[in-house]
Amino acid sequence: MKYNMDGVKNKKVISGMILGEDSPDTVITNGTIFNVFTREFIDQQSIWIEDGVITYIGPYHDFPKKEDMLVIDAHDMVLLPGLIDGHTHLSRSGIEEYIRYVIPSGVTTVVMEAIEFGTIAGKEGIEYFVRGLKDQPIRFYYTLPPLCGLTPSEEINAPLNEEVLHLLKDPKCLGVGEIYWGNIFLEGQQGERVRELASLALSLGKQVEGHTAGATGRKLQAYTCFGASSDHEPITEDEVMERLRLGYWVMIREGAIRKELSGVKGIFQEKIDFRRLILSTDGVDPEGFLEEGYLDASLKRMMELRVPPGLAYQMVTINVAEHFHLDHLIGSLSIGKIADIVIIPSHKEFSPQLVMCNGKIIFKDGRAMVEPQKVTFPDHMFNTVRIPGLAFPQIPRQGKARVIEFVTRLVTKEKIIDLSAPEEIQDVIMVMAIDRLGSGKAFTGFLKGFGLQRGSYGTTMAWDTPDMIVVGSDTKSIETVIERLKGIRGGGVYAIGSEVVAEFPAPLCGVYSLKSMETVREEIKKLEESLCENGVKWEKPVLTIDTLGSPAIPHLRITHNGYVNLKDRKILSLDIL
Repeated sequence: MKYNMDGVKNKKVISGMILGEDSPDTVITNGTIFNVFTREFIDQQSIWIEDGVITYIGPYHDFPKKEDMLVIDAHDMVLLPGLIDGHTHLSRSGIEEYIRYVIPSGVTTVVMEAIEFGTIAGKEGIEYFVRGLKDQPIRFYYTLPPLCGLTPSEEINAPLNEEVLHLLKDPKCLGVGEIYWGNIFLEGQQGERVRELASLALSLGKQVEGHTAGATGRKLQAYTCFGASSDHEPITEDEVMERLRLGYWVMIREGAIRKELSGVKGIFQEKIDFRRLILSTDGVDPEGFLEEGYLDASLKRMMELRVPPGLAYQMVTINVAEHFHLDHLIGSLSIGKIADIVIIPSHKEFSPQLVMCNGKIIFKDGRAMVEPQKVTFPDHMFNTVRIPGLAFPQIPRQGKARVIEFVTRLVTKEKIIDLSAPEEIQDVIMVMAIDRLGSGKAFTGFLKGFGLQRGSYGTTMAWDTPDMIVVGSDTKSIETVIERLKGIRGGGVYAIGSEVVAEFPAPLCGVYSLKSMETVREEIKKLEESLCENGVKWEKPVLTIDTLGSPAIPHLRITHNGYVNLKDRKILSLDIL
């Protein structure tokens, strides 16, 4: 049997099989089928599959038998389409480990962001990452990262739009990834580049994925003019409703970065159309994978909140497929669609017993039936922490100074303090942003409210920036952290004085480890426990520092050139004259 370019079998072949002119290679019988279009659970149904495509679905009918036919008796269990995660990032482990832990979850299609590779390794990094997603046992699509930085300095590796046109034309590329709303309004080349990229994607029939944290009213509507059609940032019911009314596909986030279901659960009581609601993870960390699960854990949380199962299943199947214009291929159990199937015990119990992707069983009875394809990267992508000799600037001890103060574990604000006033310098430590790609530039400021009482913590895993970010209470500890991060080629390090207390080596682009998920979880866990034991009060403190260089979260951020006020992108100094 032959497939057309979209991977769907010729209609004449399918119709002939339905009429008994040929026999399928796989038959599933006695199942309860979830129909994503009507939200029905239909008992005593059969599915015929040939060459990975559904060729019949409905009541049992006799069919021509053949010797190697696979017959699966679903025992009145429920059959769902394979789940789709419409917005996520790779965990701190590599692609192969990620796939191993996604397979049991029932997710058969992933739409992956590629920001991290692009920020550090530019076009080449994106290309190698995309290459690693191909020919895997689960299906990957990706979005082209716009690489939005705080200032042009952080976009040093952003390729020209014409240099990535071949990626944007790739059928596996669904469009441009999350564009931070503030960046699309920037003057000069920094804003023009992302506006042109969004326009180019739309002209090719691709999507523009939104990121509207903090945008409301006229700002949100003005941003929408540039073509953004989805958003995973709403954290309240009002924000969800505002975006739905503007025609957005709203992705409710339930993952490692934030868990929003509890905060927006009232939306499910509204008498509105829910077909533009999607459930996504936005990334799951190793702790989450091992202790909770993946999108399956998010789905179970919806059930706990008494969201009707049919609605929940639509949000991880057909709704996502329709948003990305993939519903002619995936997202439903229907004739001519790719046979991605999850078998669960009942409609209220999401516990995959069998997972099929492209008509092949990849998980059965608690065991993965396939292994990920090996993924390789060039040696130079493991050597991206390049910091020449670094001299500490003179740190002021009196006068007024500008500090970054935490409002929440991620949101910050600008605060002016008197360095001579003991009550004002309480819980104030140093923070450094160091360009780790070799320019030698660095900036030292102050941070208030992190809680660290001893030692120093540093990371090369900061979002949207090639900067190493280091926080600490003394220069000796900071020096130890910087040298150790150079030695392990990136990751996270906590040190007290000259002693390294805990570390997470992440040599691939200074962001990813190729160790097992269990090892990665334990290394990060030790880091976070060490920080908390030494005064840090925030949950997931590693993430707190990772976000200090990102324009995705308000309000005062840091780069190797100075502080940056997110409202106007002005670079600000430490001293207040």
